[in-house]
Amino acid sequence: MKVKAAIFIIGLMSLGFRYGEGQEIWAGKDGNIRNVETRAMIIEKDELYLATKYEIYRAKDAGDKWESVFMLPSGENEIRCLGCRAKNIYAGTRKGLFRSEDHGKTWKNVFRTIIPGKNNVVAIDISRYDPKKIIIGTEKGVFLSYDAGSTWRDISEGLRNKSIGYVAMNKDSVYAGADDGLYIRKEDSSGWERIYVHSVIESGNEEEDPGTAENEEAAGEPVICVEIKGSRVYAGLSRKILYSDDEGKTWKNLPVSGLTGNLKHILASKKNGRLYCATTKGVFEYIPDRSGWRELYRGIDRMVSVTSLIFCQEDEKSLWAVTNKGLYRLESGFYSQDQYVDVERNLKDIKIIFDGEPSFRQLQREAMKFNEVSPDKIKNWRNQARLKALVPKISVGTYKHASTNAEIYTSATRDYVTVGPDDMSDGMDVSASWDLAALIWSDDQTNIDVRSRLTTQLRNDILDDLRKAYFERKRLQFDLIQSPSKDMGIRFEK
Repeated sequence: MKVKAAIFIIGLMSLGFRYGEGQEIWAGKDGNIRNVETRAMIIEKDELYLATKYEIYRAKDAGDKWESVFMLPSGENEIRCLGCRAKNIYAGTRKGLFRSEDHGKTWKNVFRTIIPGKNNVVAIDISRYDPKKIIIGTEKGVFLSYDAGSTWRDISEGLRNKSIGYVAMNKDSVYAGADDGLYIRKEDSSGWERIYVHSVIESGNEEEDPGTAENEEAAGEPVICVEIKGSRVYAGLSRKILYSDDEGKTWKNLPVSGLTGNLKHILASKKNGRLYCATTKGVFEYIPDRSGWRELYRGIDRMVSVTSLIFCQEDEKSLWAVTNKGLYRLESGFYSQDQYVDVERNLKDIKIIFDGEPSFRQLQREAMKFNEVSPDKIKNWRNQARLKALVPKISVGTYKHASTNAEIYTSATRDYVTVGPDDMSDGMDVSASWDLAALIWSDDQTNIDVRSRLTTQLRNDILDDLRKAYFERKRLQFDLIQSPSKDMGIRFEK
């Protein structure tokens, strides 16, 4: 039930497409897929290729039925990335690059060295102008092929010992996102030039460096992803997005308002100019009018991380989201986040009345009450911590004392001792003390502050899950009445 609920809520959250019906691909839904930890996805004409940790699957454009076309023996090797152009499919692994020239029927290892770091293929890009020109980024440098991967040329040079996380090619330039910044290599040049580095100084101030020679050895933050659209280049860091229109000579910051999570991938639309990005918290669309981002999709599981995005077809009406918990598809339509209230109003307008159903506000209150995460709880704790100073500390003690009486007599002829009865005494004492300074400040306040942050985070998570479930349920109710499906299976699932 939880997995099917996730399928419903994925659809609701595709806000930027105005309506989203999420389709989830996972091991339990399609028994052919044996691992939901998806790594990469590519689309070539009407065929989809999906890579998990050890296996590659192929399906038609709907993605309803997947068949295995490539498998690695479980162990040290695993799939890191995918690439395709024309009939060639490429799979980057920890132990080299594999190529298939017949839609996945047969595979051949076309890149492997004796150095383990160079074998770890992390990124692939194929030129849009020449399908035989391929570049790969590895843990130890960059390699280029002009014959579809049959032979390779090491173009690492100054990047020979740097981990390359992302590569991208323009018509006459190659970009490499390394662990210390972004580099460019032009077709007519003999080496790499660092064009951006984001470094953190010891004082805590951030420094942006275009990568001039005098700063060549400055440490920087890894460049997570690179996206090229025409003459514009986008560079994504963990929590920052920049763009340049002059091949990296100057950079501008793209607003990140509304964007949550760490950046994983940037996708630029070739059709309408929209910009999308994947983070560890979901998928977001950039809204130029608002100078910020809005959420398209975030799964019901808060731990789902979206690693990459890809359009289903050239019309860009559908978007695939590759995550660490499966593959999701978002479809276009008519529903958006701003229409949450409209859905409620439309239901009332057509007199669809659900007797006895609580309002969303009532559900919020009950959820906070049931989980004990109301803001009033922290407020009461603070008041009680102060009032604690008025309550005295009571100490109670008891004692018991016993002594022996003895008299000693001495004479010229003899000495003797006379022992009398013992003296017995007992009692108790009571004391009270106050720490009035706690009326102003109590050490408990520090503990309450910590609990307050944790409670706030938990409350937000609970209300966020509730919001998704509540409005997705309303959407499904509306959809079932407004346009009921003739397929009994679909209607039953809704």
